[in-house]
Amino acid sequence: MVTMSQKEFQRVRVIENAAGGRLSVREASRLLQLSERQVQRLKRRYRPDSIGWVQHGNRGRSMPWAVSIPQKQLILNLARGKYQGFNDSHLAEKLRDEEDLSVGRETVRASCGPRNWPLRRRAGHASTAPAARPARVSA
Repeated sequence: MVTMSQKEFQRVRVIENAAGGRLSVREASRLLQLSERQVQRLKRRYRPDSIGWVQHGNRGRSMPWAVSIPQKQLILNLARGKYQGFNDSHLAEKLRDEEDLSVGRETVRASCGPRNWPLRRRAGHASTAPAARPARVSA
C-alpha cells in the first residue's frame, strides 16, 4: 500500500490532465503553483501505471546525521536520571565530558523532547502593568 499526501494527490490529478491534453501547461503551473518548466519536467516523468514519479526520492530514508534509536534512548535515560534538571546546553557538555557522547545541544533537545524549564523574563520587564504616572500639579 502506498500513501500519498494531499499535495501529491493533487499533483497526480493535475499532471494526468495535462498529459492527457485536458489542461494546458500554463493552467497546470498555475494550479500547482510551479513554473511551466517544472510542469514540463513532471509531465516527462509521468507514468500512468505508477505513482512513484510523484514521490520525493528521499522518502523513507533517514538523515545521515540522525541519532540512532539506542543512542537517543541513552540520552533520554541520562537526562531523566543522572543529569536530571540540567538544561540542554549543560547536558550536552556533560554528555561530551563525562559520558564520551559527542552530541550537540539541538540533538539533546530533540532526543529529550519538550521539558518544563522555568521561564525567564527579559531584564527590565518585571511587570506587565504600566508604571503609575505622578499627578500633575498645576500652578
